[in-house]
Amino acid sequence: MKKNKILSVFAAAALMVSAMPFAGISANADDTDITGNTMLTAEELTLNKVVSSEASGSSDYDWYVFTLTEPSKINIICQNPGNNSFYFSVYDEKNDNSVVYKPSSSIVSSVNATLYLTAGNYYIDLNSYVSSFTYDLKVTSTPSNLSFDASAENNTMTEAIPVDFDMDYNAQISQNDNIDYYTFELPKEARVTFNFTGALDNIDWNLYDNEDDLIKHGIYQKDSENDTKVSKRKSLILKEGKYTLSLESNKTSPSYGQYSFSLNALENYGETAVNGIISFGDINKDGKVDSGDASVILSYYAYRSTNTTNPETDMNKWVADKLGISEEF
Repeated sequence: MKKNKILSVFAAAALMVSAMPFAGISANADDTDITGNTMLTAEELTLNKVVSSEASGSSDYDWYVFTLTEPSKINIICQNPGNNSFYFSVYDEKNDNSVVYKPSSSIVSSVNATLYLTAGNYYIDLNSYVSSFTYDLKVTSTPSNLSFDASAENNTMTEAIPVDFDMDYNAQISQNDNIDYYTFELPKEARVTFNFTGALDNIDWNLYDNEDDLIKHGIYQKDSENDTKVSKRKSLILKEGKYTLSLESNKTSPSYGQYSFSLNALENYGETAVNGIISFGDINKDGKVDSGDASVILSYYAYRSTNTTNPETDMNKWVADKLGISEEF
């Protein structure tokens, strides 16, 4: 049975004066009811607060429930002073109480996990492996501040969220929501540039036409292991019409996290003179022909003048290599 499932703020403060974090916080009195011993009687867990309790053997199941009001990044820490072994699982109520997280090893002595989850109720089940032991549990949450309603279900093409050009959007690929669909209307043929930044290792993308037929697909991933995020800017020449874009967790190497994106469209992408600036067009693929393109051209010729041994003579290739952009999403 659990003991002192949740310590009072004052008692916890007194116990923690001389203790290291997540250590030395134990319970002292028997729990006289079965609250928290099943999913149906799970005890409410307050986010960002330490819970200290005791597991009393293999037949004692400790259940907790916590609520996310919006998609969030969460961190779960569970430790016990004696490094005793236990089972640990997290369940998603909205998805038929399916397991949304379980350590790679079925039996662990501690848990330190970062998850990206949608809004909803989540249950934690902690079951001692053999003997009784005390443990400390804490769940912290950081809202992802999405640009869309937290209840939006854009998980299918028919539920795609309409997005506008020249707008910045924030979203999240979650363990329990690993695909997002967006749709946009292109009134005239244009060069459409997709700007993407994500705090994840990789992400798959697909582009569909107004018949919902796949016309382009690929993967964005970090350029090196030292990168902290994926950052890409790609372009495509598209005819007028309606398009749907999907972003989803890579199937062979899943990755989750927050991301931002925007779409830009340049209709007169072939013009060589805009706003009095002589240019070869939208050189830096930012959806505009302006002084930024002229700056890139000057940088290229500066490169040519200082690199006389086998310089790159194809400016478009040099721009693609230098800025990491190309003529494809």
